[in-house]
Amino acid sequence: MAHILIIGHGLNGLTAALQLNRLTGEDDWITLLSQERYGLISSALPYVSVGLRAMDQARIEIAPLLARQNIRHILGGVAALYPERQVVVLENGQRVPFDYLIIADGMAPAFDHIPGVSRSQRMVHSLTSENETLRAELAFQDFLNAPGPMTVAVSPGSGDYQNAYQYVFNVDQLLRRRRLRDQVPISFVTSEPFLGHFGIGGIGNSNALFESAFRARQIQWICNAAVDRVEPSAFHIVHFDDEGVPKGRKLLESRYGMVWPALRSQRFVTDVDGLVDRGGLIPTNKFLQSVQYPHIFALGDIVAQKSSATTPMETPEPCSDFLRESMTSSVAGNVAEVIRQRYPLYEPTGNGFFMVDFGGKGAAFLAVPQRPPRNIDRIYRGRFVAVVKRAMERYHLQKLRVGVTEPLFERLIFRFMKVARIKRRAA
Repeated sequence: MAHILIIGHGLNGLTAALQLNRLTGEDDWITLLSQERYGLISSALPYVSVGLRAMDQARIEIAPLLARQNIRHILGGVAALYPERQVVVLENGQRVPFDYLIIADGMAPAFDHIPGVSRSQRMVHSLTSENETLRAELAFQDFLNAPGPMTVAVSPGSGDYQNAYQYVFNVDQLLRRRRLRDQVPISFVTSEPFLGHFGIGGIGNSNALFESAFRARQIQWICNAAVDRVEPSAFHIVHFDDEGVPKGRKLLESRYGMVWPALRSQRFVTDVDGLVDRGGLIPTNKFLQSVQYPHIFALGDIVAQKSSATTPMETPEPCSDFLRESMTSSVAGNVAEVIRQRYPLYEPTGNGFFMVDFGGKGAAFLAVPQRPPRNIDRIYRGRFVAVVKRAMERYHLQKLRVGVTEPLFERLIFRFMKVARIKRRAA
């Protein structure tokens, strides 16, 4: 009999709970600890933030779903983690013991890295939570009534390039439909050394693809750059050279700004001696098992990974939906093995697959493995990609509602594409 505690309010933790519920025995019990009532599809939030989709189409309520699967759910934030005593203390003082712990969430936006954001909340927005997204939507509707310059920025330390590109393309299309594009100069600021780098050196000819798309839409871009500070009506940008040395500054006047901030570990993670590295992330073995505490597993952005590309600025590798599912399946399988007094068997393949909606059209990026050199390095383009992407987001929520994380036909599709989700070593 074992108690498995999962910390994570996103879909990673929810998926891990559903998979473990299928893999563990009747005597084992699972608890999901989350700060939020809803799990969000992050790739759908750019649509919600500009009024192209309702929030209910991008979220799923966690408690009823877990109740149907006889999985315990606790709503609350974590105050402290004590690995030696195998207990988690919540902000309300409640103590939750565990035999095995899965940390599927432990990152928070680092807005304090950008001076002035707190004083410019009417102009600067983000998609870091449900409330922030809804606030951005209300502000965007006001912006449409009094349009002006717009700045979209991906900060060093943020790996959410996919949603940033998707956001700027869909905003461009929406403004054209409203006949407002001529009143809204758009600037795109990214820490990547070139457009389409994605923190992994690019995929195929992604650089040429994104530069061509930006030129066709008259979107100005600045690479190797970071937001130095924000004023109520302007972004101060620092531009770096290929050695990471500041070589210039630029002032971007803005009436509306969207920022993807860097992510940092929460205190309940960093306060544990030996659990994290200097960057606040959890070092793991190839089975996503903590090096210091074998009864702790981690998945998602909280896992420490060596960068595959040397860049002047911090450009983390993207954690695509496919890679997250790969990590989740590996962790669920390994925890089930350890409970049975066996050794971990599964490791994520490191393959990357994600789609970007260019506003009507789209591009699907397949990298096997995600880190170069690769066996497969392809881009699929066309209107069908945007249609499939939106359908996949609805499909992903629906399969969670019925409690199935990996249907048979989904496995067959990726097997046909020769893209494995996990690797299994000989027992």
